[in-house]
Amino acid sequence: MADQDVLKLNAELSLLLADYWHEVDFNMGRDAARYYTDDAEFHGPAASYIGPAKIQQFYDWRIAQGPRLANHCFTNLRARYTGPDSSEATYYMYIYAANGVKPLPTHPPITVSLLTERFRRGSGGEWLCSYRRFETLFEGGTPATNPNLDDVPPR
Repeated sequence: MADQDVLKLNAELSLLLADYWHEVDFNMGRDAARYYTDDAEFHGPAASYIGPAKIQQFYDWRIAQGPRLANHCFTNLRARYTGPDSSEATYYMYIYAANGVKPLPTHPPITVSLLTERFRRGSGGEWLCSYRRFETLFEGGTPATNPNLDDVPPR
């Protein structure tokens, strides 16, 4: 691949991730499933969710818990093509979050993680996430949200 193709990929995935994490932070993930392939995997530090319905079930559960303010900040995106319609990327994620409404007291991030992701082009040419894995590097004092979805009915 030419350098400009890799630069374009990094720009496209950066915009996609900015849109996705904005959806999670400001709409509590109500439309999160639309960012995933039909066979997507989401592996968090304490739980894994397979398929967009199960991923969406996590966000629906989170909404049902009440107000939560979150900010998912990502940096150092490094993406590469793995095929003509597939790619993978890594980046660092800083999550600031707490239950309640703004403004909340400030504190260090609740986690700093390395994310590894894979993407495939959808039928409309858009990038969709097929695999997302959090590897926690640092943890703060506020717990992340990790339900056992086997106990939660889907919507």
